[in-house]
Amino acid sequence: MLGSLMLRTTILGLALAFCGCHHDPEPIHAGENELPPLPPASGTPVGYLIDSADNLKLRDEQIKKLKEIDTSLAAQDASIDTQLRQIEKPTEEEEEPQPKGPGAHPRKRHNNAPGQNMTTTADAAKLHDMRAANDRDALKKALALLDPAQQESALKILEDRGIEVGKAKKHEAGGDDGTPLPGAEP
Repeated sequence: MLGSLMLRTTILGLALAFCGCHHDPEPIHAGENELPPLPPASGTPVGYLIDSADNLKLRDEQIKKLKEIDTSLAAQDASIDTQLRQIEKPTEEEEEPQPKGPGAHPRKRHNNAPGQNMTTTADAAKLHDMRAANDRDALKKALALLDPAQQESALKILEDRGIEVGKAKKHEAGGDDGTPLPGAEP
């Protein structure tokens, strides 16, 4: 009796071991004209160019110099991001009692998307501007390393990812571009 119970337990254990084994699916690779599914490995715009080295037909010395630019930019961005995390903090939500009874209104909804419930300051805006300027300067250096045909392809890659090259984004503080605020027209 004890022997057959041990035999059944052993067989059951082996069956579960074989059934429990699984193989990871093959990773999906982007096609020739498709965007890669993840952001650049380094987290910088120059990283997109490094990640697209095959499409851009980059030479080894170009890749080496781009990696140097990328490393420097990543260090600058990390310093700025650390300061931003200290300044920008999510707004604290006050606990509202849940209304009960007939005619009670549902709770107020909040947008919980990343960065949506942030309190920002003028200092944070300056840091965002510094980060954008660092990105633009690094991209200018990176593009200067490329041949004209490579530059054209690189600009397309960056554009496809929503990165503006050489253009400063202005914060909408109202009236900065010379246009009057709505309702303040003469």
